[in-house]
Amino acid sequence: MDPVGGLAAGAGLIALGVMIHHVKSQVTSGNVQRNSVMGIRTKATMSSDSAWEAGHAAATPLLTATYLTAYITSAITFALGLALTLGDVENPAALIIPLCGIGVVLALLSVATVKANSAARAAGRADT
Repeated sequence: MDPVGGLAAGAGLIALGVMIHHVKSQVTSGNVQRNSVMGIRTKATMSSDSAWEAGHAAATPLLTATYLTAYITSAITFALGLALTLGDVENPAALIIPLCGIGVVLALLSVATVKANSAARAAGRADT
């Protein structure tokens, strides 16, 4: 496998990690209130400001793990891609590693969304 494909996937991973990092930082710092564009937007998190805050607070540790996973996987991908390119070697790991990283990032985002939704529902019940 051509290492360039892996490098492209690694670049996508870093972009995904930066985006998740930025959104998480903005929402948890209170710079972004409930909206229809950015953040974890489920029916429960969008139901009230307290549900929005509770959901994002509950998801924060998982979101941190998500962007760290993206950063670490992309660093490994770039190092491996560079080594394979300089050594003029083709290896399936150049594409398998970033694809696995993307899979883990998507799984973590899914779990974070479920956790945020549960916390928002609990906050919504407490509001009533």
